[in-house]
Amino acid sequence: MSRMDRDRGPISEYDEKLVQVNRVAKVVKGGRRFNFSSVVVVGDGKGMVGAGTGKAAEVPESIRKAGEDAKKHMIKVPLVGSTIPHDVMVSYGASRVLLKPAAPGTGVIAGGGVRAVLEAAGVRDVFGKSLGNNNPINLVRATLLALSKLHSVDAEAERRGLPVEEMERRLYRKDFIMQKAIKEGKATPIVSTPRTAPERLQREERGGRRGGPGRGRGAGDRGSDNRGGDRSGGGRGRG
Repeated sequence: MSRMDRDRGPISEYDEKLVQVNRVAKVVKGGRRFNFSSVVVVGDGKGMVGAGTGKAAEVPESIRKAGEDAKKHMIKVPLVGSTIPHDVMVSYGASRVLLKPAAPGTGVIAGGGVRAVLEAAGVRDVFGKSLGNNNPINLVRATLLALSKLHSVDAEAERRGLPVEEMERRLYRKDFIMQKAIKEGKATPIVSTPRTAPERLQREERGGRRGGPGRGRGAGDRGSDNRGGDRSGGGRGRG
């Protein structure tokens, strides 16, 4: 076992996720030669994650090469419970990825390559959004770049030489309130519930009183004034 493998643990601990397999054709003198390129994400579910690409004449061989490439380029992601420390948005090529922390129970709100990277890293509650090109390779690279730019409060306080309490006071935002709540187990899942039935009935009643009776009174007044008062009264007066 190499030194890199000893530091990171046994290879069997890593979970591989296949993101894409693409067939590539090369035109040569005798015709076209086909190869397969694969994108694989590797992670241990505890903060270590990496991604790689591989190319070969057969699909299994290309996946194996991509997995080996991913294990060589792994990064450590700072996690706060089951989510990320703070918001982050990065661009990689034409792709742009936005990640936001979420309360426990929210789940991974993302898809495609972004979801594969987050799940492999062990992030179980997060909001993710792709704001640019949806190329799978670019999305995977952009997500890895976003995760590499995350910093925990403890690490940032150590880097600046400040107490953790002072660092939290300086960076007093909703992100760090969420971190405290997650650590203390007080955070509740964020669930978007539809409007309840009583609220809908109250809205309908308010709208009915505002629209229905008003229209009824207006129609009655116009009918009595025009037909009963103005026309008949005016005719008798002229007669």
